[in-house]
Amino acid sequence: MRIQVAMILPLEARSVPLVRRTVATALSSAGVAEDCVGEVEVALSEACTNVYRHAGESASYEVVITIGDERLTVDVLDSGGGFDGEKAASADMAELDAEGGRGIALMRALSDRAVFDTVTDGGGGSVHLMKNLRWADGGAGWPRDTEAALDGSPPKSS
Repeated sequence: MRIQVAMILPLEARSVPLVRRTVATALSSAGVAEDCVGEVEVALSEACTNVYRHAGESASYEVVITIGDERLTVDVLDSGGGFDGEKAASADMAELDAEGGRGIALMRALSDRAVFDTVTDGGGGSVHLMKNLRWADGGAGWPRDTEAALDGSPPKSS
């Protein structure tokens, strides 16, 4: 199985919950375990919030998710000023009383792999997250119950 969802979104705060809900619905419909969906929601929200706060004059950004039998990949791309990927990769969690600074650490903690980079010659930022999926019924991927899929019901446990 391979499902890919691509979204081009305005650089507006309201795009963050839209992305989060879209991805959560896709993962839940595919039969991904609820706790795994929650981890993806938080990591993706952090990536999109960072774009909103730091992309500068960018008019839009792109989110591409790919759901496979074993893993999810998430790519968040913007055309802002980019950032130092090595510095981002080594970022520590912010102090408990800080108002921000936890996003990169959360993305790393909730993903099996997180890569932060600047797109060629300062042409924007890129966040690549990879998450090994856990399935709701303990199975090894989708599809499960074809009849349920046709009527929109959640997958049945085995």
